[in-house]
Amino acid sequence: MYSKQSGKALFPFIITLLIGLSVYLYLPSSQGKQSGFTNSATQVTAHAVASEENAILIEAIGSARANQAIYIKSAQNDYITHIYFKDGDLVNKGQKLAQLQSQQEELTVKELAINLREEKRQLQRLTELSRSQATAKSLLEEQLSRVDATEAKLDNAKTKLAEMTITAPFAGVLGKRQISVGAYVNNSTAITTLDDISIIKVDFKVPEKYLAQLQLGMKVMTQNDAYPGTTFTGKVTHVSSRIDAVTRSVEVTASFANNNTLLRPGMLLNTALELSSNQAIMVPEKAIIPQQDKHYVFQITDGVATKVEVHVTGRHNGWVAIDEGISAGQLVVTEGIIKIRSGSKVTVKG
Repeated sequence: MYSKQSGKALFPFIITLLIGLSVYLYLPSSQGKQSGFTNSATQVTAHAVASEENAILIEAIGSARANQAIYIKSAQNDYITHIYFKDGDLVNKGQKLAQLQSQQEELTVKELAINLREEKRQLQRLTELSRSQATAKSLLEEQLSRVDATEAKLDNAKTKLAEMTITAPFAGVLGKRQISVGAYVNNSTAITTLDDISIIKVDFKVPEKYLAQLQLGMKVMTQNDAYPGTTFTGKVTHVSSRIDAVTRSVEVTASFANNNTLLRPGMLLNTALELSSNQAIMVPEKAIIPQQDKHYVFQITDGVATKVEVHVTGRHNGWVAIDEGISAGQLVVTEGIIKIRSGSKVTVKG
């Protein structure tokens, strides 16, 4: 019959048996072999880090506009007699675009030129007389005034005659022709448009906290959905002197050389302003292990993962810039981090 005393005698024996069984199962055998769990290497994904240019960018949406853009109009009122351009023509500065009826202006210039020659001959005669006759001096002064007045009238007539010919004030591309020969035009009639698109300007907003870092000449990159994969590079040419009180942002203008005329006024452009740029070790963001105010990565050396502290200087589009802790060419674990610890044996996929 089982007794309490016999049960107490067997209890230490049972405890000793359990401890021995645990030692046999989980500790290395007498031959020095380890269990399969401790001997296997964990499979991970790794990335070989490299030193790359690390740019701090401010992204924004901008609207494109021409370097210069105007409506071509006439300064005088009259009928169109000739048109010298077609829709979309490229023109040079001073190139003739249209001609207004100008016979009356030409005759006025001719008449005033004849009058001026006669006034000058009379002035020459009075000048010679004034040397011998004192009374001729007053007449000489009157004649000088007549000559000056005639010259002023002639200059005014020549200006009006020149305005009867409409020319391009700067080089650019013309828009649609909006008048025809025989049409009567005045100073409010739009004849066509003229755009200088050799340079395209883009206006965009930058948060006011970056105001102290903004400088003329900073690099700006832009893209448009019409040209996938194409990046246009320009520079900052103007920073507004005012801060928008509603958005707390400052307007910045960037200029882009448009020699191939791919960019057009009115385009919506994705812009990126480069505040600064430097060389740094670039690591995938998923390789970073944050712990309190420090950052770590698992560095692989000879098949062993070692946890090392790194110093992060910036982040952009899934990448982290590091300036201390690791060097270019070293492998860091990007996937499988939760399955390893410092000193674990690892194998890299692929």
